[in-house]
Amino acid sequence: MNLKLIAFSLALGLSTVANAAADKVVGYFPYWSQYAQFAPKDIRFNMVTHIHYVSVSPSSDGTLAFADENDIENFKELSKLAAENNVKLIVSVGGIEQEGTLAEIAASEDVRGTFASNVASFLDENGAAGVELDWQNLTAENAEGFAALVSALKDALGDKTLSIAAYPLTSADAYDGSVLNNAEYVTVLVPDQMTEENSELKPNQSVSVIEEALNALSSKGVDKDKLLPSVSLYGKSFMGAKGFGEAPTGVGSGNEGILTYKELMKKFETPDYKVSFDESSKSEIAVSDMESIVFMGIPSVKALAELVKSEGYAGVAAYDLSQDHTEPIVSLLVTIGLELRPSVNYKAKK
Repeated sequence: MNLKLIAFSLALGLSTVANAAADKVVGYFPYWSQYAQFAPKDIRFNMVTHIHYVSVSPSSDGTLAFADENDIENFKELSKLAAENNVKLIVSVGGIEQEGTLAEIAASEDVRGTFASNVASFLDENGAAGVELDWQNLTAENAEGFAALVSALKDALGDKTLSIAAYPLTSADAYDGSVLNNAEYVTVLVPDQMTEENSELKPNQSVSVIEEALNALSSKGVDKDKLLPSVSLYGKSFMGAKGFGEAPTGVGSGNEGILTYKELMKKFETPDYKVSFDESSKSEIAVSDMESIVFMGIPSVKALAELVKSEGYAGVAAYDLSQDHTEPIVSLLVTIGLELRPSVNYKAKK
């Protein structure tokens, strides 16, 4: 099976139908990229319109701090290179295990104002174009505070970008369309669907589950042209199972069963894996004698970009930039770009 040849032919087919300009390509750059030996200079800036830096952490008094102070110099370099390449740098505030702190901030009008002012100052001081509010595990009890916090940020940011990270498959009841419509765009994130607790193998991510998440928000009145689905650039491996619906016996190869997309492409250069596209879910599965790997590859990411373009969504986000393959013929960023920004030169630099 010539995987690269198949990938190339699938990626080159361009969708011609579009209801709106679905032209945003967001790349996430988490602070832990430094530990994967991926630096700002390694980013292919021509392939993205926005970069989301993950992350800056809030304190209950409304102050802000880098989640990892060891990454401050990297952030400065990222800000410099983003500006030089005309890419918008968006700072993600909040994230994993920060919901309690955000709830405390949202509960006080004074602290909300302090927080919003500090965010605006941080952006100005660090050359960033905007902020992404990442309040995870949002509940209906927090909906009023969430709305107040969004309003405070919008007032404080002026002409800077307000983005919101939304998790509709776990927090649908907490979101109000009129609140999310305050954002310039909403990144729609889907948690891993396949874990060790699952008794049967299923896709970890797929176009069908991402579409479900998008529909959950659009049904609440969120403007479609503000919704921007995120795709994870990694796969998950499980021992024992030989296909969807079979029972795994535990995690497989990789870092605790997780393999980056570029690691997968290296694995698949051998004849050990049979890779196939599942039409019903629009996702990929690779099966060997020892394990199965569920992931999203070129066919499914192409299908997602086609959906975004045909339905008039805002664009596609990739989580994260360090995990993509740099060879254009198998790059998922190139796959997205060929659909949404076909005028860009995606050829490898010589």
